[in-house]
Amino acid sequence: MPAFIKQLAGPVVSVTVLAACAGAPLSIAALDPDHLIAEAEAADRAAMQAQGAGDLETFAKYLSEDYAYIDLSGNRIGKAQILARRKEDKRGILSETSSEDEAVVLGPGVVMFRGRTDVVASYYGGLPRPGSTRYSVIWRKEADGQWRMVAAQTTDRIRREYPVKMRADVPGDVLALYAGTYELATETPLTLVLEAGEGRLLATIEGQFEDMEFYPESETHFFATARPFELVLSEDAGSLELVTFGAETKGLRVVD
Repeated sequence: MPAFIKQLAGPVVSVTVLAACAGAPLSIAALDPDHLIAEAEAADRAAMQAQGAGDLETFAKYLSEDYAYIDLSGNRIGKAQILARRKEDKRGILSETSSEDEAVVLGPGVVMFRGRTDVVASYYGGLPRPGSTRYSVIWRKEADGQWRMVAAQTTDRIRREYPVKMRADVPGDVLALYAGTYELATETPLTLVLEAGEGRLLATIEGQFEDMEFYPESETHFFATARPFELVLSEDAGSLELVTFGAETKGLRVVD
């Protein structure tokens, strides 16, 4: 995590209350904001490394039993739920940058990190999804001396507005022309198979999604309803662009 702007959040109003929040006895080190931030930052870094490596056993040790996370959709989930979600997480990070980072000491043994993260992640086996969020995370030094995360929240900075699409009538021979296999230019190449259906195209990426319906907006532009995905095909059906959450991935037709 980048160097933080360190600030002490106001005067210490109640030693008794703050000590209770921290769950640990007070000490000279506990009153030193730089010391607190350094300890919490080390725990935060270790937790994120464990999560990124898929080591959920280690990651769980950094979550308090009363941990609560407010996700992008406004859902409140606890420790067991976040671990279950991470176990099923197919997301991979392609690139990530952080900015506007701050560390705020809320009291002895209580530190909040907040800032902004811009990321391009891979979903569904490598399809890109750009994102930009503001986050806040609260760490607490508990009675056993271990720093644990007690609360976190993320807010989406991207306005995800997807306009209503109008379906167009496209001749069956045009749909049949687009049927075939395309290799997508993802980090790990993916194979997209298109089949001509009744008034639509059916798209499959093995192990990711099957027979996703794409309806025509025109003879070369198609849109899905299950997810905000689009297909833009060349008139000769030699290439296409798959648009996932606004990110474009090119594909070339595989000639049998």
